[in-house]
Amino acid sequence: MSNFVAIQNTAMPVVEYQGKRVVTFAMIDKAHGRKKGTAKRTFTLHRDRFVEGVDFFDVTQDVIRTESLKGAFPSRTPRGILVTERGYLILVKPFNDPLAWNVQIQMVETYFRRNTLGELRHVEIPSLEELSQMPAEKAQHIVAKAEKESSHGHGKPGSAAMTLRRKELKQIRPAIKTLIDLHQISICDLGDFGKVINNT
Repeated sequence: MSNFVAIQNTAMPVVEYQGKRVVTFAMIDKAHGRKKGTAKRTFTLHRDRFVEGVDFFDVTQDVIRTESLKGAFPSRTPRGILVTERGYLILVKPFNDPLAWNVQIQMVETYFRRNTLGELRHVEIPSLEELSQMPAEKAQHIVAKAEKESSHGHGKPGSAAMTLRRKELKQIRPAIKTLIDLHQISICDLGDFGKVINNT
């Protein structure tokens, strides 16, 4: 999962299963600002309203471990529920506070309907160990590209994009420091993105 969608200033990971965008109970609770377990309790309470394979998918540990669902559930989760757009709308029907209405509209228009304008792409960067094994020029190029992509779309303070940017910097800064230490690269060699180090 490397794409995110901004819902109520929260970066929601994009999860897909069988060609459809789906959400977990934890994602619903987070988007709606509800206590952990609220969506699951609501689902259990109204279970007879949901059609398996249409409104939700009950997936096993083997499916959860696949690359497309990586990170959707906590590690070692034995099985999980993935809720489709239709299932989501049934599930949040009892949520009738003003925030719930706004979140529902955003979830449908931005998340489920694949509105790519609202997507935030997480910048992937190799581990420090992988970078240390690469030729200096290649590693420098990868880190420079990651820094450029990360800084390109960050939003205003408090936005989901800025939150994502802060998370990415936690990977990018150590990577730059590793390159400098390993290859004796000067800050000048790193160009503008070398300023990131000075801001730590």
